[in-house]
Amino acid sequence: MPPKKKVKLFKKIPEDAQWCLDRSNHLSFKEFIEKWDCLDRNQAQQRFGNILSEYFKSKSVTDTKIRDDYKNWTSSADYLRFWSTRSQSNTLLKTELGCSEIIDIVTEQRLKSLQTTAASNGASSTNSARNSSVPEASASDISDDSSAPAEPTSLNNTMSIEVKDYLISVMNNFLDDEDTNENPWMFKDINISYLFHKYQAATSEMLVKHKTLPVESYVHELASLTHILFLCKDQHSEIAEKVFTLETLQQLTASLEQKIINHSLDFPSNHFMTITNTLTDLSLAKKTREQAILEFTVLASQMNYGQKRLLYGINNLIQKLPTRPLNDYKQISESELWSTYFDPLLCCLISDPDRLIHLRWTNAIPMEKGKNRPDAVISEKQQMSFGNSVGYGEAKPLQGSCSKSLCLDTLRLAIFTKNAIDINKLDGALAFQIHGFNIIFYLQQLTAKGIYTFIEIAHFRFPQSLDDLPSLFTMINIKKLLGVSDVFWSFCRKSKQPDIIGERYKKTLVSLDSMIDTAQDSTRRCVLRFGQ
Repeated sequence: MPPKKKVKLFKKIPEDAQWCLDRSNHLSFKEFIEKWDCLDRNQAQQRFGNILSEYFKSKSVTDTKIRDDYKNWTSSADYLRFWSTRSQSNTLLKTELGCSEIIDIVTEQRLKSLQTTAASNGASSTNSARNSSVPEASASDISDDSSAPAEPTSLNNTMSIEVKDYLISVMNNFLDDEDTNENPWMFKDINISYLFHKYQAATSEMLVKHKTLPVESYVHELASLTHILFLCKDQHSEIAEKVFTLETLQQLTASLEQKIINHSLDFPSNHFMTITNTLTDLSLAKKTREQAILEFTVLASQMNYGQKRLLYGINNLIQKLPTRPLNDYKQISESELWSTYFDPLLCCLISDPDRLIHLRWTNAIPMEKGKNRPDAVISEKQQMSFGNSVGYGEAKPLQGSCSKSLCLDTLRLAIFTKNAIDINKLDGALAFQIHGFNIIFYLQQLTAKGIYTFIEIAHFRFPQSLDDLPSLFTMINIKKLLGVSDVFWSFCRKSKQPDIIGERYKKTLVSLDSMIDTAQDSTRRCVLRFGQ
């Protein structure tokens, strides 16, 4: 039997590559960036470089000039200035869209979706008819065919119909969502509900065009698609500033902080001086650990609940911390980081077995389900088993952590806490994120219909040894630690008005992962802080 004849398949030239070929006499990288509205500098360079190496690789004068112009411009100061200016431009930040523009975009995307569906159905029927007469090409036939060049992926990657339909629905909601008209969230005569839906629509328009976004630069925007508004002091995204204005974001953040955090929690000055002196003596080896723990245990009996729990946490740190800091922190694993340096204090501030609340380092899928596993969960205990979650935590050592992984952790914490509020009908849910010896606390609340606010409530650097312990126990840190504990016990509990939670509820977007760019780039700017 003669061998099966190979079927030669010629791959279609990607749209952006064809655009470049059509302009081969006057092609420039700057025009390419502006035409395809590139969001990421390195991604744009990689794509354009691939096109040049595939389609403009000859030694002709034209091709050589295009390659030289590309190399010279990308090495110039003008290139950096171009991207710096572009980040502020309205071309990139599509936030000035009015209703007419949104309608045009939605209509265009619906037509494209219908055309894609029709073409897909037509292709399916055509292929079915041809199956009986055309020999089928195997995977090996295609891969062995030297006439079919291996094409790099185009900037216009495919997007699932389900994701695109969701993004179109978000833009539709901006046009006619009754939440922004009948029951809006108003702040100083500003319709926050309307602006938030405009923010979602702007993000959706960007994703419809670019398919994915880098989480480092767009964590706020990605969170907005699942109805979460990030409000972290001095950590607002450029697109959010365009929509809300920086002044509104700052005032809104300050207003919510004032309502949530009690900065007037007192700590007796005489007790503060006693503790400070004892910690100093301990650091200087004038007192032993046992002596310090005994003094603090006696002193705790004279304090209220919050102050007492804080002092118990200090006692735990005295027992666990090394006397001197390590020379090489690369030796500290993730489990050692939280178990030695963070859990001793956290288990006293946001956990209390006597109140049936437990901080657990489980690294398991929580009761509220989902695809991801938090490093820590704060659980209620119901009889002889753990029940609902009221908080979550993520931890990463300094070594091996990048801004992308940290931003992904923050986004996951926002989704975990949203799900806890939705399922358990909570007034709020706490999140904490550890990076090295730094820790950030967040509180999420369902503030208005379809708007979950994720607000930073405190940031600390924890001690690395007994030498550093006095630096943690300053009056400002004491007030902040007491504030975190007070926020947790005041808000992270079953709501007395569960009907309101149900009325304001919006479903979590399960396909958010598919909208995140998988590439990692250390040069990408991240607006969130994870260090000092």
